[in-house]
Amino acid sequence: MPSWSRFWQQLASRRVRRAWGLASDGQDWALMGLSFHKVMGVRVQAMEKITPTGLEHTDFGFGDGLMRVGVRARQRVSVALAADKVMAGVLELPAELPSDHWVSEVQLEVAQVMGLAPDEVNFDFKAEPQGEGLLTRLHWVGCDQVHILALRDAVRTAGWQIGSVEPAWSAAHRAVSHLKGGLDSLLTQAPQDWQFDLTLDEDLGQRQGLGGAHAASDLLLTQALQSAAGPRLVASGLALKAWL
Repeated sequence: MPSWSRFWQQLASRRVRRAWGLASDGQDWALMGLSFHKVMGVRVQAMEKITPTGLEHTDFGFGDGLMRVGVRARQRVSVALAADKVMAGVLELPAELPSDHWVSEVQLEVAQVMGLAPDEVNFDFKAEPQGEGLLTRLHWVGCDQVHILALRDAVRTAGWQIGSVEPAWSAAHRAVSHLKGGLDSLLTQAPQDWQFDLTLDEDLGQRQGLGGAHAASDLLLTQALQSAAGPRLVASGLALKAWL
């Protein structure tokens, strides 16, 4: 099993005062820096739009922009995976199967669906609440490990470290779940004015992008992601993970 199989799990858990998220914005990239204050909570401190220069040494196009923005060597940034780089599915397992077997079963499922060897995929999953049925349903997401490694190398080349990698949809859910004012704030506030409440329950009225059925919420979030603020919302959700 690859050492980074749960592919959006943070590489290190530590308390930070500033965290960064990077999300695709068409041909450009949205970089958001959030800062933590004991009194004011988490708020946007920096916002950058990175446009590829055409002189990049990688296919991603954010390297020169990250080097320009970098305020200290090897700071961490979390990066979003675009929808076309991620596959998702549901795996049903016998309810009596111990949970410590789930990882290997999901890994084999993801590899088979993607047509790759088990050690060539990165993935994560979430189980539905256990009922009285005979099956356990696991909602999984996965991608080609090559893409993850390429992202890591591109971030390193720019002088940063990769903190975590996560599907854009999941990061957006996190941002909306903790955004003061919720989705309505996207219509009434500029991104630089966003504030986030860490005490809010992420599961209350929001699903985490790994299953569940909240169609109305999903529709509103889909519309938000298609707006100009969408990439910044994703990048904010990525950075927010540092405190949750």
